[in-house]
Amino acid sequence: MIKIDGLYRNWKQFSLVDINLEIEVGEYFVILGPTGAGKTLLLELIAGFYMPDKGKIMINGKDATGLPPEGRGLGFVYQDYMLFPHLDLKPQGPLPFF
Repeated sequence: MIKIDGLYRNWKQFSLVDINLEIEVGEYFVILGPTGAGKTLLLELIAGFYMPDKGKIMINGKDATGLPPEGRGLGFVYQDYMLFPHLDLKPQGPLPFF
């Protein structure tokens, strides 16, 4: 379970203000909004890439607000594959059978 209580983060030209949500185990949750609304910032805060200015992030009942990303037990994959435009994947010959 992920629970966010009173999350606030001032970030450049916009802020996340008083974000409260609870995501139960096994629940699907969608974050929708226009470009620049703070969707990615919210996910990065949950993942621990940034620390909130105020508020609390709870993961499985434990306060994870101050934990580094590796201490949270979460995975994070960006949607945009262009984050690494210098990398590509080109198979060299037949793929091995595992």
